Amino acid sequence: MNVDVEKLESGQVRLRIEISAEEVNEELERNYRKLRTQVSIPGFRKGKVPTGILRARFTDHVKLESIQNLVPPAYEEALVSKQLIPLNSPNISPPLDKMELAENQPLVFEATVDIKPDFMLPDYDELVIDKSPENVSQEQVDEYIQNLQEQYATFTPIEPDRPVQEGDCVQIDCECLVDGEIVNNQTQTDVDIQLGAGRIPSEVETEIIGMKANDSKSIAIDFDETVANPHLANKHAVYNIALHAITERQVPELDDEFAKDLGYESRDQLYGVIWNNLVEDEKSMIYVRQQQEVLQQLIEKTEIEIPEALVDDYVQKTIQNVQQQLQQDGKTPEEADVDMEKLPHDLREDVIRQTKQSWLFDAIAERENIWVTDEELDIEIRLVAEHQNLDAQKYISQMKASNRLEEFRDQLRNQKIYRFLIERATPKQSLIIS
Repeated sequence: MNVDVEKLESGQVRLRIEISAEEVNEELERNYRKLRTQVSIPGFRKGKVPTGILRARFTDHVKLESIQNLVPPAYEEALVSKQLIPLNSPNISPPLDKMELAENQPLVFEATVDIKPDFMLPDYDELVIDKSPENVSQEQVDEYIQNLQEQYATFTPIEPDRPVQEGDCVQIDCECLVDGEIVNNQTQTDVDIQLGAGRIPSEVETEIIGMKANDSKSIAIDFDETVANPHLANKHAVYNIALHAITERQVPELDDEFAKDLGYESRDQLYGVIWNNLVEDEKSMIYVRQQQEVLQQLIEKTEIEIPEALVDDYVQKTIQNVQQQLQQDGKTPEEADVDMEKLPHDLREDVIRQTKQSWLFDAIAERENIWVTDEELDIEIRLVAEHQNLDAQKYISQMKASNRLEEFRDQLRNQKIYRFLIERATPKQSLIIS
């Protein structure tokens, strides 16, 4: 078999494949022998029909079956011999049912297909990222603990029977209605709020000032598009307020008693654990930023041509899925917050980026021999199951049943690749000159 490869635009190749006359003759003969055992013709015993009669009566049938048996294996063999990785099904020319096949003649056809392109990985030290160590200051810890104290503040009704003043804390029932329907995220019962803190619209707070304990009031407000809560944009709302009490807000002291209420042995242990947690959080955020940095630079520094047909196919199928989902949900694109004009552009950007990352990571894994063993996979799955309080064996069975096992293996492999790239990347130079 002879194979010629012609590179086309947009990541395609055209294969000209020639199956030798000898292979054609062998396939024809094999199919005639097979046919002889299957057909019955008057005057001849089954299996004894002369080849000449078979050729006269069943030529077209045998030729088509021979073509169908010859072409797919030849195409696969051509890909292997030329080390090409197809990205979709080939366009065969001429089509199988239009091919001409003749004894003692080679069978020639062409296959046009999108292929995974060749590309060069950049040197890892060309990736420059921030490798500054985590730095959590005492002030950050103090601020975090102060916020924690604020969360555990208590509210005690004050004795004087006076009207509500600016900055007071109040205990209220707050019901919000739009077109007679309750807006759940604006409706609360026996809630303690501090006026001016932004828990409720400022227009409502203004009307609460001057109320006394056990007073009730309905407050009508017309919101415009600038309102912070999107559920209220350009809506007419009615707030029904019942004031139970004016309260005094008491923040707990930062002492051993407060620490014990939170499950710690002492104030010092609370402080130490929170500081350690903030350091771990900072490490995680730094690692995520480093991942984003190495991936972005890896993509920018590597020239990869993604076949347009691959991108177009993804975009079209995704848009069709979105349209079908909207139809099933009975929603317009506007109601579902989908910008159909912008969607194709966003989808193209997404598939190009995702495809580049996938190919880049595959290449790095192969070059650097980065894999996830079955033992590593089993350990990580059991850790996830333990974290979610699930039976490990049942969890593994569920992953196998839903075909998510290899997907999880790929995720673990990608994390290994990220760590490898971050370790090999060059640290950014500090802007602070000592």
